[in-house]
Amino acid sequence: MKKRNILYLSNFGDIVGGGEVSLLGLLSLLDASRFVPAVVCPAEGELAEEIRKLGIEVSIIPMPRLKWINPVSFFRTLSVLLKLIRGREISLVHANGSRCAVYGGIACRLTKIPMIWHVRILESDGLLDRLLAGLASVIIVNSNAVKDRFKWLKDRNKLETVYNGIDLNKFRVHPGSAGIRRELGVAAGAPLVGTVGRLDWYKAHQHFIQAAKLVKEAMPGARFLIAGEGAERAKLEAQVKELGLEEDVIFAGQRRDIPDILAGLDVFALSSVSEGFGRGIVEAMACGKPVVATMVGGIPEVVEDGLTGKLVPAGDPAALAGAITGFLKDKELAAAMGAAGRKRAERFSIGLNAEKTQDIYESALSGRCGSGEQ
Repeated sequence: MKKRNILYLSNFGDIVGGGEVSLLGLLSLLDASRFVPAVVCPAEGELAEEIRKLGIEVSIIPMPRLKWINPVSFFRTLSVLLKLIRGREISLVHANGSRCAVYGGIACRLTKIPMIWHVRILESDGLLDRLLAGLASVIIVNSNAVKDRFKWLKDRNKLETVYNGIDLNKFRVHPGSAGIRRELGVAAGAPLVGTVGRLDWYKAHQHFIQAAKLVKEAMPGARFLIAGEGAERAKLEAQVKELGLEEDVIFAGQRRDIPDILAGLDVFALSSVSEGFGRGIVEAMACGKPVVATMVGGIPEVVEDGLTGKLVPAGDPAALAGAITGFLKDKELAAAMGAAGRKRAERFSIGLNAEKTQDIYESALSGRCGSGEQ
């Protein structure tokens, strides 16, 4: 069987979220007997470095943001990309985001090869969605909720749901919580509730903090952990101070030891008001932690309410706090849902993700669209 050259395009050179983590996982499991990968990033960064560690070539080609597009810069990027596609005899392009899909889609149209457009965000980009849907051979979405972003699309076979995958060997049940608690200054027996994710508007950490205040009233010894960085941090730190929670809420910043962080938690909570999938939830479930999350986007596709966790309305700190407190007070229930969550997480392995994605490549390369089914 002839190997096919696949070119991956990333919106970022750094790891800024789950999209980049998912891309790394996919590249690590790509079938070398069928596909030869190469990657384009718009700048150097941690993502580019990690891809090179996999032995995969990374080219740096600037991809200016579309809001401030300069025609000269746009066509310069397109020209370099076309040269790379032709020179490397690329058979298919996989665009990991919308900005890079604009460049990739036009280049693929000019070179007459298929493009996969990977979409992980609920919110529509308006007319850009229609442009990219026309350029893409297949649109991969990471949940059926994100698929609803394309309700207007007549060719439903163009849409494929492939859930984000995690490494179940990395995220697993283990008792190694003592070290991380010591580092964070949390006593061994103190209830610890945590959340992991970028400090961005859609994660709605302000609701997590409001819930923390309510949980603290019911369980005075409880502590709360926020792992992640982002534009909202200063605002959230001010809220914590205003509520008198400086000694109770820990801002851990950007972490690369998320499995250890999760091991130290008693409950994982996610307060998002928008969420295409919810990678952090799956990681917590894989670590055997009971989960409380909001009923938005793709989250109900991940968490079975009352079986593997509890779902609450978005924007309702009281409901969030009630569910968290319930788990902290009922350790037997928390353990049972944590165990069920670990089993549920097996549906979202990076192995299944890579297998399904490569099947889509084969379908696109043969000129067939996918079935659209998970």
